[in-house]
Amino acid sequence: MKIAIIIVCIVALLCLWGFLETRCFIMHHYEYKSKKIPKSFDNAKMLYLVDLHNVHYGKFNTRLKKSIEKANPDYVLIGGDFLSKNDDTYDSAIDLITWLCSKYPVYFVNGNHETKMKLYPEDYKGIYKEFYEMAKGVKCNCLSNQKVFITRSDDKIVLDCLEISLDHYGMRDRKDLREEDIKRALGKVDKRFFNLMLAHSPRYLDAYSEWGADLVLSGHNHGGLARIPGVCGVISTEARLFPKYTKGFYYKGDTTMLVSAGIGGHTLPIRFFNLPEALIITLKKED
Repeated sequence: MKIAIIIVCIVALLCLWGFLETRCFIMHHYEYKSKKIPKSFDNAKMLYLVDLHNVHYGKFNTRLKKSIEKANPDYVLIGGDFLSKNDDTYDSAIDLITWLCSKYPVYFVNGNHETKMKLYPEDYKGIYKEFYEMAKGVKCNCLSNQKVFITRSDDKIVLDCLEISLDHYGMRDRKDLREEDIKRALGKVDKRFFNLMLAHSPRYLDAYSEWGADLVLSGHNHGGLARIPGVCGVISTEARLFPKYTKGFYYKGDTTMLVSAGIGGHTLPIRFFNLPEALIITLKKED
């Protein structure tokens, strides 16, 4: 009987711990060095947010906003899944984007949740269209398979915003992504410039590298939901054990990919040893 009580208490404490982790977040700071970074972009700070899923951190996201103001980024990059296909509102997402656009240049690319809501508006009460129009109304740069220059003084870098189709996601019958698919979406890489890619799914690092991206920012796997500290994430958002890419830096050829554990979550609001996170990436020109 005592053993059963102990087991129940341990399980209850773990569930409480996992729930509490979803109510907190960290601002994780990274440096990225490259010879291709122009002089004007040396020490430029990029805030990267992904996988909000309409989660709130305090009323009107007050806690998150204070943390962002303290970090004082130069640019804001959003890697998708700010909406949740399981939710019938987008109040947190649009409030945060409105606030961000009042202070910083903001660039947004769709994740699989936005893509699905865009393709099937009748199933999601037209939420995506409303969200998109409101985001454009506050001057958010909403980009789908587009390249844009980010200019600083007389220098430029290229932001490559990739939105892949839904058949590249999912648990079964998933279609692989190839370099040719990225070329059809974005054209050839312009190697004269530093190419920063927003790509929601981290699964396709090989293709991103073959195409020629210098730095890829990704998310999608929510850090593996639970993590073995210092080792790896346990399960992907597509219900696969020990996914290859969950959090931190990964490398392939001349390409570096930085994966965020995400700032929110959906469906299973539990994390273990895997705090939600926002990323600050400081670009460094390497001599």
